[in-house]
Amino acid sequence: MKYILTVFTIFISYCISAQSVCKLSQQELDLYLCVNDYTSIESSASLTLGLSEIVSEIGLSQSNFTMKTCNSIQNAVAVIIDGERELLIDENYLSKLNNSTNSSFYLFILAHEIGHHLNGHTLKSSDNSTSRKQELEADYFAGFVLKKLNSKIQDITNALNKIPHPNQNTGTHPILKDRIFSAKSGFNDAELKEQEILQKFETEITDKIKNADKINTLNLARSFYYKYAETGNMEFFGSSRRYYEELINKKLFGNIPFIELSYLHKLNDDFESSIQILEEIQNPNSYTALLLYENYNQLEQSIPKKIETFLSNIDFTSIEGLTYKTILANYYLNTNKIEIAENLFNTLYIGIQEGDENENNKFELIHFYSNYAYFLNSKSEFKKSAETAEIAIELIKSSGYYNNKQINSILKSCYFTYSMALLGSKEYPLLEQTLSLWEDLELQQNVVNANILYLKARLQEETGKTKKAIQNFQSYLKTNKDPYANFHLGKCYLELKNNKSACLEFKNSCDNGVVLACRYLKIKCND
Repeated sequence: MKYILTVFTIFISYCISAQSVCKLSQQELDLYLCVNDYTSIESSASLTLGLSEIVSEIGLSQSNFTMKTCNSIQNAVAVIIDGERELLIDENYLSKLNNSTNSSFYLFILAHEIGHHLNGHTLKSSDNSTSRKQELEADYFAGFVLKKLNSKIQDITNALNKIPHPNQNTGTHPILKDRIFSAKSGFNDAELKEQEILQKFETEITDKIKNADKINTLNLARSFYYKYAETGNMEFFGSSRRYYEELINKKLFGNIPFIELSYLHKLNDDFESSIQILEEIQNPNSYTALLLYENYNQLEQSIPKKIETFLSNIDFTSIEGLTYKTILANYYLNTNKIEIAENLFNTLYIGIQEGDENENNKFELIHFYSNYAYFLNSKSEFKKSAETAEIAIELIKSSGYYNNKQINSILKSCYFTYSMALLGSKEYPLLEQTLSLWEDLELQQNVVNANILYLKARLQEETGKTKKAIQNFQSYLKTNKDPYANFHLGKCYLELKNNKSACLEFKNSCDNGVVLACRYLKIKCND
């Protein structure tokens, strides 16, 4: 029985980087919850006063910025939404980092994010190297502001020491030493270069804000995308699709609108439309080929030769992103490159365990754990597969997106993988409990899932309830062509000494490629 898992990603890790969000540390799509007022709360007086002090000191109107306090993003973020320069602040998180009454910490954070806006960083996407440079530019401005507000130079070191930093200059954010140096440079230049600095910021933001309209369209497409993902409301789907189509018609942002629109259709379980959108891309690359491969797999269609050629020539070391690497590992698995698939899956697993817990968003992790559990089942590593599938199930439950069609589909796929792993590891009581939970979920949605029937039959076969197993296998096979079910039904008949019926099932199974059934047919059915 083959069960193919698709990436159901609400592809926010990709979307956030393309949207040019400037942030102090990694975060998931909790950002979108805040932006859309799901988790925003009233800002404290101290933050509001801090913002007022900064914009007043540098000669800007406070109306240039909108500040929202969010209780879930564990970050401070600068982003443009619908043409508005937003400052998103998780005050509770920052309070835990600060652990003192010194207001300079909050002033530095606010000034840093304002610096991103005034440098125009929120108007374009960037690679890691450019992102590190932008962080240092924002730190320079924050140091400049602290000097203007009569803070001490030591306040810079104190503030930055409280923020998490990487150990190497390879990611989106610089190491601590570089940030302190840049901020102190801004502090020291405050008196010497004040007019030059302020003029530079206002000139850049004026020039770059002219391009904000197309950014707004992309942001609107993503905002409705997220709302659809959360609610399943088709009005949000339609709005998101229209904005993406507008970007495609205007040939803006290259392949990004195509890819994100294809994911919008996948969220609606419309894989054919997803494929059609991806095939419209004028300059396909390895990533497009991987997405198309997974869509064709989900539809159980043959892979076009041009996609196969693209995939066969991919250098897996050049592929970035957990989701894409997971798809590539599945490609290797399904094309019998087992050793390469195993090495890639295990490398990804180790990387997740040893990496920053915020490096990948939960949807990328669900996609990986779901597929890794399936792979482990194929290797008969049932205990580890069960543990891995359980992680995926818990991540899905914690996401809360039960109104989304595809997330529901993936949850059921995970239950199937988990159940098969429990069956393989002979955890029969836990399997019975899991099937009951899964069946309750299906009944709530007025759905009858044939896979539950198959697994019930397998459980009954293994626990000696042979007659019930036969009934369930027969019911399952009325609507499903599955030679493995025929094989197990044959074993049940054999258990009840009904050799004639057993041999018929073994022959059916053998004729459809089940090698073990052929062995039973030869040994048990000589006549």
